[in-house]
Amino acid sequence: MALYPQDPEFKTVAAYLEFKTDLSESDTGHEQAVMHGGARVIIPTTYNSIPYQQALKLQGFLALHQGQAKTFDLILPVISSTLGDISGSTPRCNALTSNGNNQIALKDLAPNKTVKYSGEWLQFSGHDKAYQLTSDIISDGSGAAIATFEPSLYEQVLENEQIIIDQITFKVRAKSNIAKAKLSPGQKVSFSVNFVEAIR
Repeated sequence: MALYPQDPEFKTVAAYLEFKTDLSESDTGHEQAVMHGGARVIIPTTYNSIPYQQALKLQGFLALHQGQAKTFDLILPVISSTLGDISGSTPRCNALTSNGNNQIALKDLAPNKTVKYSGEWLQFSGHDKAYQLTSDIISDGSGAAIATFEPSLYEQVLENEQIIIDQITFKVRAKSNIAKAKLSPGQKVSFSVNFVEAIR
């Protein structure tokens, strides 16, 4: 899988879950919310005043992937990394965990550490989906912990399967068939592109 260019660096970047929810409200103010399926990651980015030649490289990469048609890998500055203490940890799943679950038991963490923080991302070896933590991962004295996350597991995770807690790689496509760029005097380009997680 091709990796989206990491040079030049983004000026701004974000990553958040997009849930599919039907919300109905009565005249009395009572509401009913029904969520459908999982949630995909939306990643808006911008570049500011990058050299024209660098903008061409980015546009060429997106053209190669034919707008929304093809997927590629994306590693994000800061967001793909963890602020937690992962030294000495080689996390694995402690038991077979079926799809539909929102938590998983971990083992082989360094003991008594905050390994990852709520709001950060994790993945499972061999799976493309990225999941967002809804609580901190804090290991106990034996190196065990519970990870809770959204959305629910898309597929089962096997016992002893490796858990990816750093350098999260998002599998994405361009959200639009058109990447907008503006050429300014001095051959500088303001450039924006939005990505969406694509699990195929």
